[in-house]
Amino acid sequence: MPIYEFYCSDCRDKFEVLTSYEASRAEMVCASCRGTNVRKLLSVFARPARGGGDDYGDAGDYGDAEDFGGGGGCSCGGACSCNN
Repeated sequence: MPIYEFYCSDCRDKFEVLTSYEASRAEMVCASCRGTNVRKLLSVFARPARGGGDDYGDAGDYGDAEDFGGGGGCSCGGACSCNN
């Protein structure tokens, strides 16, 4: 089951709830003030930094743009006229 992050406009608190997708779409009650002026936040995650040295290898080391045929921010290899 995923963890969803919510924000309460009444008390300005952020809280997390472990629930199903269907239940996350229902009206949510704030964990702090019990208010119902709550909205679901878009949760983001970070990719491990290069040289992390964890037990899973270096997940952040995907090579340079040249390794993938592109010379910049695009992986098209120069075919799209983005000048990257």
